[in-house]
Amino acid sequence: MSNLQNPNLSGISRRDVLRSGLIGGAGLAFASSSGLSAFAQSSVPKRGGNLRVAFLGATPTETLDPHAGVVQQDFARALGLYEPLVEMQADASIKNALAESMEPNADATEWTIKLRSGVKFHDGKTLSAKDVAFTFQRIVNPKAPLSGAITLAPLDVDNMKVVDDLTLKIPMKVPFAVFPECICSAVYYAIVPEGFDPAKPVGTGPFKFQSFTPGQQSTFVRFDDYHGGGAYIDTLTITSFASDVAAFNALQSAQVDALAAAPLSLVRQVGAGGAIKALISEPGQWTPFTMRVDQPPFDKPDVRKAFRLLVDRKQMIDIALSGYGEVGNDVFSRWDPFYDTSLQRTRDVDQAKFLLKKAGEENLAVELVTSDFANGVPQMAQVFARQARDAGVTVSVRQVTPDVFYGDQYRQWNFAQDFWLHFPYLPQIAECHLPGAIFNETHWGNEQYIKLYNQAVGTTDPALRKEIVHALMKIDFEEGGYIIPSFNKMVDLLANNVEGLTQARTGYAMGHFGWKSVWLS
Repeated sequence: MSNLQNPNLSGISRRDVLRSGLIGGAGLAFASSSGLSAFAQSSVPKRGGNLRVAFLGATPTETLDPHAGVVQQDFARALGLYEPLVEMQADASIKNALAESMEPNADATEWTIKLRSGVKFHDGKTLSAKDVAFTFQRIVNPKAPLSGAITLAPLDVDNMKVVDDLTLKIPMKVPFAVFPECICSAVYYAIVPEGFDPAKPVGTGPFKFQSFTPGQQSTFVRFDDYHGGGAYIDTLTITSFASDVAAFNALQSAQVDALAAAPLSLVRQVGAGGAIKALISEPGQWTPFTMRVDQPPFDKPDVRKAFRLLVDRKQMIDIALSGYGEVGNDVFSRWDPFYDTSLQRTRDVDQAKFLLKKAGEENLAVELVTSDFANGVPQMAQVFARQARDAGVTVSVRQVTPDVFYGDQYRQWNFAQDFWLHFPYLPQIAECHLPGAIFNETHWGNEQYIKLYNQAVGTTDPALRKEIVHALMKIDFEEGGYIIPSFNKMVDLLANNVEGLTQARTGYAMGHFGWKSVWLS
């Protein structure tokens, strides 16, 4: 996506756009749906320079392994170093990347992948079908399965056939008609060379590795043999900050050029006439409340439904996100082409009370574990606690640091929150809703749901797949372990000389980590 007025983006409510300047007073006013479509940019991109980007949520568990990332800076590095076979774009569409084509047989029990020719890894090696086979075997390794292992479970990796240097045939254990959309990101599905070592990372992306200190800083330099034409900037430096204030001060003092996913509390501190502008995404990130469906009281469907009915979603967006979000209705993958917009939920405290009484859970008291790992998350927790009081529910909010939240207790919290970026609906299920999925925070394992999922990914009939997807979404809506109050807009703060980034709808910061298009004027 290179134009914010692209007709593919029409029909979106409350479209916010890039802002050329910061409007003053005590706060920052952004362009609305009737405002500008983009901030003014120089017409000719310029080569050179070091782009320095600040990220919040520093943690010593940060990684260069594209198949094991957790935080945004992990994803930012992955999209610079590596590439997948097919890749999601900033507008959530999917295009070929390293694959020239991916074709199934008639019943989707075998896929043939043909690679682009002449693609080089950073060490000079030419990309081959053997590297693709190695990558998939690495991800699904039964002794050490990585984040995408459940998604790739249908692949019969033991019987893949390298036809020639650029062609790989992959048999499937079951029909798998949605294979390309399931691997459409360098996050978890990047192609790496045979013998890959995350400590000395080599990929095919527009930047190659120079240095990395987890939780502190990483540096990458432009890969001049990149097959896609190359980046404009010479160097990309990613710095992790534990303190919001320190990151903001670094931006104001020109120690960094951008603050990715800036907290709105900091955004509002920027005055008029300064050297900073804002990039506002479309609503793609989602920050659910997670209820463990295998533990009391959330093992009772009526309790889960009651909690969803307690939420005043518009109020939560206005207070916790300063209005920068779109109402969500407890079903993820907002931009999936099969998304069912008919599923709408409004607050109903009386019905929530009735359901809690029916479940034997009147005057319920629960703990909600939260952390400052994404914009507005702790604030959403506090708003929910206040709203729940109207039904006699006491919610005690406990805030922990991100490294504690994503530590040994992650997936063990009974009632908590999390954050996700946009992914197509069926692949998202594989990441968070299948038994054994590494991010199954709710411990969801509904048998009918899993049966429908298997039917959906197996059918080669798009109309039937859409029908099944809507049935799955209905189960999410009525019975699932998520409360999804909103789809959130990402706000990045940029120095005025940072150019070439466009509005994204995927939830990824910095215009879907547009490292190939960004340049410094």
